[in-house]
Parts: sequence; C-alpha cells; structure tokens
Amino acid sequence: MRSRKTAPLRAVVILCAVFGISRPVYAFDPSVGDFSKIDPLDIRIVSYNVEAFFIADASRDAAFARVLQALSPDIIVFQEIGGDAAQMQIPARLDAILPYGAGAWEIHGGQPTVIRTVIASRFPLTMQLQDTTPFSSTRGVTIALADLPDDTYPVDVYLMGVHLKCCNSQGDEDDLRQRSADAIASWMGDARMPGGLITLSQDTPMIALGDFNLVGGPGPANTLITGDIFDNVTFGPDVVGDWDDTVVTDLMPRDPFTLDADTWSSGSTNPSSRLDRFIYTDSAVMPGANFVFNTLNMSGSQLAAAGVQSNDTTPNVTADHLPIVMDLRLFLDCNDNGIADPNDIASGTSDDCNGNGVPDVCDVTSGNSPDANEDGIPDECITGSDCNSNGIDDAVDLFTQESSDCNNNVIPDECDIAEGTSRDCNNTAVPDECGEGLDCNGNGWLDVCDLSLGQSTDCNASGVPDDCELDVTTLSANSGQLIPIGFVVPQSFEIASAPAASSDVKLEVESFADYGQPSEFISVFLNGNFIDNMFGDALQCTPENRMLIIPASSFNAMVGGGDAEFDFIGSSAVNFSQCGGFNYVDVTVSYLVAGENDCNNNLLPDECDTVTLGDFDADGAMTINDYTAYANCFAGPGLAPNPDLSNCAESLCITAFDFNSDGDVDLMDFWMWQPMLGANP
Repeated sequence: MRSRKTAPLRAVVILCAVFGISRPVYAFDPSVGDFSKIDPLDIRIVSYNVEAFFIADASRDAAFARVLQALSPDIIVFQEIGGDAAQMQIPARLDAILPYGAGAWEIHGGQPTVIRTVIASRFPLTMQLQDTTPFSSTRGVTIALADLPDDTYPVDVYLMGVHLKCCNSQGDEDDLRQRSADAIASWMGDARMPGGLITLSQDTPMIALGDFNLVGGPGPANTLITGDIFDNVTFGPDVVGDWDDTVVTDLMPRDPFTLDADTWSSGSTNPSSRLDRFIYTDSAVMPGANFVFNTLNMSGSQLAAAGVQSNDTTPNVTADHLPIVMDLRLFLDCNDNGIADPNDIASGTSDDCNGNGVPDVCDVTSGNSPDANEDGIPDECITGSDCNSNGIDDAVDLFTQESSDCNNNVIPDECDIAEGTSRDCNNTAVPDECGEGLDCNGNGWLDVCDLSLGQSTDCNASGVPDDCELDVTTLSANSGQLIPIGFVVPQSFEIASAPAASSDVKLEVESFADYGQPSEFISVFLNGNFIDNMFGDALQCTPENRMLIIPASSFNAMVGGGDAEFDFIGSSAVNFSQCGGFNYVDVTVSYLVAGENDCNNNLLPDECDTVTLGDFDADGAMTINDYTAYANCFAGPGLAPNPDLSNCAESLCITAFDFNSDGDVDLMDFWMWQPMLGANP
C-alpha cells in the first residue's frame, strides 16, 4: 500500500452518467443486455444484501453466480452473510465464478454477528476495522482500504460497509440508525483530518455503502449527507465529510429500464424502498455507470445477452434486495479526455513518443519534458530532420523563424520547393501558393508562369490568360432533400432552360437510404438517358456523399437548350420505408457557363476569334462541334437564328452558316455546307 497517491482526482476524472451524456464508449449498453463497464479500467463496486442465502443455501448458487457474473464486480460489499462458515467460503466461491487470473479474492468479515457485512475485493484490503470509534450500533461498520495498483490509479478507495438496524420507522430502532449515522459522519470527518483516530491520504475516495434501512425519520439520512451529528457529546462536533469541506453525495442508482431507484420490493404493508445506497465523497471521485440490477424488467434478448434468467433477482431465487452497482473512474487521465492514459496511448488517441507510459502532451505540460519549439512534442522525440542542411533541426528552424513556412505544412519553404512539394515558377524562393502573384484561373500556377510556360494562351496580348477574360459564370443549383427515395418512389430534380455547359457538369449527391448491399443503389438519368449507378458501396441508413461528372458535350447533347431533368431511381432492393422512413437524395449541379465575351462558347475571347463559313468555333476546322452549333442556329427559311448558346451568338450563326447569304440558317445552307464537313474552311 502506498502512503500517498498524488493529484486530486477531480483533475483526472470525468462524469459519465448512465443516461444520455456523451462519453467515450467501450461497452455498457443495457438496451442490448451489456452491463460491462464503460472503460475496462473503471473500478466496479456492488452492494448486495443477500438475505443470508448466499453460499448458505446451495439451491440458490446458480442464480447468485449468474447475477454476479453479469455484473462482474471488482469489489463486493455483502450484507447478511450467514455466519462464519459462509464467510470463510466466500473467496473460493468468488474465485470459481469470477476468476481474475491475478491472485485470489480477499475478504474482510467485519463483526462476527449472526449475519455479517463482508467486503470482498480482488485488490488487497488494508486498514481493516470492524467498527468506528466511538462504536456505531447494530453490526458495526466493516471498514477497509482497497489498495489499487499504483501504476494505473492515483488513489486507493476507502470502503465502509454498513447494515443499519431494521425495521420500524420510529422508536429504539430509529435511534440506533441515528447512532450509526452519527458514527459514520464523525469517522469520515476524522479520516481527512491529520492526527485523529484515522488519517487517509488527501483526496482518497470514501464510500459508505450497503443496506441503510432508512425507513424512519429524516435525521439519519441528513446526518450522513450533511455531517449534522445528533449526539455531539459522544461523537463530537458537526463535520462535513467531503475533502472540499462540502456535503457528501447520495448517488441514487436507478434501474436503466424503469428509472426506479427502489432496491427492496415490498411484499407486505410496508412500501417499496430505496434501502441500499452509495454515499460518497464527490470531490474525490465521480461515477461512471451506476444502476439497480433487476432481471424482472429485462427482455428475453437482454436476459440472454447478460446470461441471466428473468427471476434471478427475485426473493425466492436469490434475495429480497436488488444489487446496486457503482463504477468508479479512478484511473490516471492526465489530459482530462476521459480515457485512461494506458488506453489513450494503446488506441493511438494520444502519442507517447518517448515510451514512458505518459501521453506526450502531459510530459510537456507537466515540465517532465522540454519543448523548446512549443510543438507539443517532447524535445527528446525530435527526429533531427534537417531538410535544408543548415545544421538546425527543421522544427526548431521554423520555431525560431530561421526558415519560413508560408503554407503552414511544418516544412521549411525552401525544402518544399527543392523537393517539388511546392512550385516556384517565378524563382522568388517563395512557394507559388503563398500569394506571390495572381492565379486567376485557379489552376495552381501563377498567371505569369501559365503564360511563359505556354500552359495558357493570351491571344490579345493582355497579360491575362484567355480563360480569365471570358466572363464565365458558374451555374449551381441544389434540389434540397428529396424525400423519400426507393424502388417504388423515384425522385426528380429539374433545371429549367438549362444553359449550355462550358465545362464538365459536376453532380454532388448526398443520400441517406436503405443501402449496405451491392444490390442496393440508385440509378441516375438525365432527360431519360442513363448516366450511372450510385451508392452501391454505401452504408445503410448513413449520410453518404458521392460525385458524378458528365462531360460538357454529353450534357449539351442531352439537354439541347431545354430543361435538364435528373431522375433518381432506387434499385429493387432499396426499400423506401427503411431508416425510419426518412430516406432522401440531395443533389447539387454545377458547371461553367460562357459569358458575354465568348459568344461561340469556345473558351477564347471573342476579339481573338476569326469565324468563317462552317467554322463557328474558330478552330480552323469543320468538326462535329460546328455541326452541333449549326443545329442550334437552325431556324428555317426566312427566320432569324435564335440560338441558346449565348445571347450574342445570333450574328455568329449568320457568319458561320448563312452560305447563300439570304439572312437565315436553313436546310439550303446545310446542303451547301455538307460537302465541306471535315475539311478546313
């Protein structure tokens, strides 16, 4: 046993209540019959009044075994152990039904009364006492310190097992309960004051637990919680029991299925009661999972998963009290993230670069490791990389600003350039992405480099890449959530009078539906033309995002200046009523649309175009693109062209396709043009 463990536990524990509070989850889900601990390093304590039947009645052995195995406690405080023989058999019985593989169970039998209060622990029990001083009353107080492993837990746990006098609500029996409450409150106050009858290390959690039988007046409960002692002559002045000079806490576990806190179900005129309790120093420990265990309230699947039977916690099968459970979050958690440091490191949630069993962030914040460059990594873990060969570690190089890191990738800029991670096309020793010049088309190259390397044209010698002078706009249309989606419930989204695309058309699709199998997908159509299948690799009832790309030429051919209707049809395996009926598909369509300075949609400024007969896109050849433009310009004899390519292309239609110079574009023009198709103009 250590003489003292360091650090108040308040700094290293978090509250994880049983119901509805976000926490790092490892297990514990009563809804599926899983009563295991939230974190394997939690310390589980069970209080159980076994009505003198545990071990003493062999016919109940199997049921008691199932209950204890379902709860899998680390420490048990039994009330009503029926005499010496049963007490002596407890370690062997627990070793058989709850083997831990590292030593045998230890017990402290308390006062040798007819029915005993016994502490059983898989940890060593020290500082054992059979009662407080001055003495309490009926059955005393079974006291011990559970000595927990020093390398994992910063504190030990001080246990006070009680079984106060039953049963009348007034008179001598309530007086005896009041004396016990006075004794316990006085003892807890004394334990945290040096030089008294008992002295504990600072912030050692103290827990009084067991069958309190608080069926009378409010006095005993008030004394236990507030330290307001009734008999000050015998037990001294009033004293609060918690380490922060505040009252202690009555935990009140509840049945996770009914939220009922009662632990004794009445079979007589007396009402059901919360007889069994945990009263603890809440400044020194906060609970993880805590609950009342009642098999009568569990479903068949929950019982099967827990390995118990429906009547296992009833009086005729085990005992007349229900077991109550309290998990203690006592492990080392130096970064206060609610995960024990060993688990934190093992799971990769925190780094431990120096392998000392302490998360790196705690090494740094505690001063155990220096961190000259304040990067959160202990200096002893610095790799020594020196990419620029200047004799200074890169991390320190950046911290001292000997090297710049304009793109914040934790690599000196000169190394980014040398290694090709970043461009420096204008040779300024500054990565291009750091704003050394304009990149009007957003292609990752500075405009000046785009032009000098021939990656962009500048037909009008303006010093600006041609594609930046086209007055291009972006069309973006969102459908919102189309609900529901399934085989018998398709969904549609329409863009009315969709303009021609000057770039590939991007469909960003989000969906939440009955997926999960390769046969479960949705098919996408554009104006009746099949595009692709989506979400065949998605998870069921999970928001998923996918993207489709439709080439501009394909999109324009399918839409032809009219409406663009996108249809989403679920495969036969997609059931629209799954996922709570809230199945949906949500699509965003976006693409570039040529502007005023690109009438023929050829991605060159109009002032650079030389449109000739048959060559609408001014590329020097008569191709299928020109034929598509002709079809768009075609209006018929005596009618002015009305193309949807842009609002300035009417004159270009006449220039490119009025072969007979009659002011229109009709079949006569095509008859004259057809022999020239595929040739140079």
